[in-house]
Amino acid sequence: MKNFKAFESFVNAVMAMFLAFMGIFIFANVVLRYFFNSGITWAEEFSRFLFVWLVYMGAIGALKDNNHLGFTSLVQKLPPLAKKICFLISNALVLICLGVLFEGSIAMTAMTTHTLSPATGIPLAYMYAVGILTSAGMFLITCRNLYQAIFVKGTIDTLVVLKGSEEEISLKKETKGEING
Repeated sequence: MKNFKAFESFVNAVMAMFLAFMGIFIFANVVLRYFFNSGITWAEEFSRFLFVWLVYMGAIGALKDNNHLGFTSLVQKLPPLAKKICFLISNALVLICLGVLFEGSIAMTAMTTHTLSPATGIPLAYMYAVGILTSAGMFLITCRNLYQAIFVKGTIDTLVVLKGSEEEISLKKETKGEING
């Protein structure tokens, strides 16, 4: 568990670094174009690479924290057995989609190993390789969730969580007297 927290911190630091580099590259490019009528030719393309990696890495983190969008208001009203069945079916579908993503990413990565991006000269395979990592990471998280749903008693209620809007959450806190204001 300690190694997992260290890995999670590392991934979060990498995502923060990608976001910072994107901001710096885009800002520098805008300033150079506006004031000096020139720019960094590779900055926009490299920022696009960083953005794609940032989004895919964020998707793994969102799945781990159970923050993806879902329609759970109906499922939460079901009895525990029906809730578990719905969870198992939906996660089986997720595993199928991740398999398709994995196969497609492997194919695209293999096809683009010798294709270079126009401005940076980086092989486009690096752009598509993130799909392999994302599908593998999300596969492991989904399998862990399925294991917990099947074998750990009472976990289904923590796995099927209704996430409300920020206004609803703050309103609930206000009615409970948790916010002093």
